[in-house]
Amino acid sequence: MAAQSPEELEILLEDALVLQDDAAVAALFEEGGVLVDRSGRVRGRNQIAKLLARQHYLAAPCSVTVVSNVAIVVGPQTVNLSCRDPGGGWRLIAAILTAPPR
Repeated sequence: MAAQSPEELEILLEDALVLQDDAAVAALFEEGGVLVDRSGRVRGRNQIAKLLARQHYLAAPCSVTVVSNVAIVVGPQTVNLSCRDPGGGWRLIAAILTAPPR
């Protein structure tokens, strides 16, 4: 699963978390992706999916900056860095969540 834009990536992440679909969450990240939240930092799709399962996440991008194949999305609860894959879809490289766990 890859998003067609950085904004769509945010919505897909929110949907995957609402559905508590670990596999869908993991698929949104690059293989070596990083997630940072108040409890620490994890790397890799499987660890990210496990940590995100405890998160409340609202896709509310306030600022989206795209330069070539890299995007930074800033919202009230997050700063996400994503990249365009060879197929043209967008995947998360790093997500920094500032909202407390549920």
